[in-house]
Amino acid sequence: MNNTAMIKSDHVESQANPDVDLVVNFINRVWNGKKLAELYDYLQYDFVDHSMPHASVQNKEGLLLYLRELARTVSHTTEIVGLTTLGELVICHIRIRVTALPTQADICCGTEVFYGYRTFRMSDGKIAEHWEIF
Repeated sequence: MNNTAMIKSDHVESQANPDVDLVVNFINRVWNGKKLAELYDYLQYDFVDHSMPHASVQNKEGLLLYLRELARTVSHTTEIVGLTTLGELVICHIRIRVTALPTQADICCGTEVFYGYRTFRMSDGKIAEHWEIF
């Protein structure tokens, strides 16, 4: 079952909350689908990503650079296993599966699974801020 179907059937709030649908679509299309050209469709012009390493650029451009580099080094899938809202926040309990991509220098290792949370602050129908906890 894909994330969107799971959330629509298990979480009634998704049917009445366009912010939830936007976050689910963002995770499915940009993170999982690697449709990086769509990144700017989901994010506010002054978006801040608090999950980025402190020394990196923590805006849309920094997130785009991070996602491009991530796609070069690992295969990853984010699955939403739970979801709730609190005011302007959309909070996702997630499971991430990560597998290193093989390179000429090493042999591909197994898949690792991480559980954590992604929190999105919404503003005017777009994502204004993002945090993650693992």
